[in-house]
Amino acid sequence: MEKHILLSIIIPLYNCEKYIAQCLDSIIAQRLDKAFYEVIVIDDGSKDNGYTIVSEYAKNHDNIHVVKQENQGVACARNNAIEKASGDYITFVDADDMLVEGSLCDMLKIAIDNKADIVKGTHVEVPQEAEYKDYQKNDAKDASVECMSGEDAIVKVTKLKEGYCWGYLLSRKLIVENKLTFPPKVSFMEDWAFITQAILLCKTFVNTNILYYLYRHNDTSCVANMSTEKLLLGCQSINIVAKVAKHTNGATKRKLIDNVCTNINIVLWYTIHYNRIFCNRKAITDSLIQLLNIVESKYIPNNLKPFKFFPRLYILFRHLLASKKY
Repeated sequence: MEKHILLSIIIPLYNCEKYIAQCLDSIIAQRLDKAFYEVIVIDDGSKDNGYTIVSEYAKNHDNIHVVKQENQGVACARNNAIEKASGDYITFVDADDMLVEGSLCDMLKIAIDNKADIVKGTHVEVPQEAEYKDYQKNDAKDASVECMSGEDAIVKVTKLKEGYCWGYLLSRKLIVENKLTFPPKVSFMEDWAFITQAILLCKTFVNTNILYYLYRHNDTSCVANMSTEKLLLGCQSINIVAKVAKHTNGATKRKLIDNVCTNINIVLWYTIHYNRIFCNRKAITDSLIQLLNIVESKYIPNNLKPFKFFPRLYILFRHLLASKKY
């Protein structure tokens, strides 16, 4: 008799041969019975040795599955993995990150005990050379468990700078029944758009202080890879949340719109400070104005009002005053 799969761990992989073994080792070290969970690695057209490394793990662990696809971007990789997943819950792990040893058992128990749609743990940012064995989880007996609605979670728990899809256990039923997907081809703010929609739709959100996720930050990646195309795709993510916000009220609406406007400011900052993006500013300007037209005027912060009424002049003036080191 087959055991029921409780958890699907989804890992998008692209040119991450340096860290993928540590990522997988941290998952194997969770000490979960492998019959209860599966690992789905989607190789998104990597050009390094990452696929070979994962394939070797798959030979020795029949619950690790690796799929190779042509490069479609991280959003499509996650969407394709969701279609293949069979667990009651899904958790996303980036290929260069790790899980704290033993933390997944506690997260899963909390999810099951509370019949939760989503469980959020905590994370820490770790150095490039970090290993999962360097970090220990909280004692489960001391774990705090706070249950609330999705709307309350948006207001009380979520932070814009934590708008990632990792660090959560999410009900696969919630994702599938609501046809939630990551915006295809989008690789900027796509996880923020996805997790925001998921949280709003959930009935039982559990916030816990369990140290779960180890995030290996790369200071140069966003700067090095930013482009006009990436920002325009990011505007699609902002558009998703802006439209969702229109159907909310009170503090939830306020929080969502604050996040929307903050992300508009982020796109503006790149447009103003990056010469290569400033040269193609018209398309971005038009997209941002369309986004601001979705937002009710009373919610637009003062620093965005001059841009809304004089967009091209605003960007040109700010660009002239800005540092030209990019």
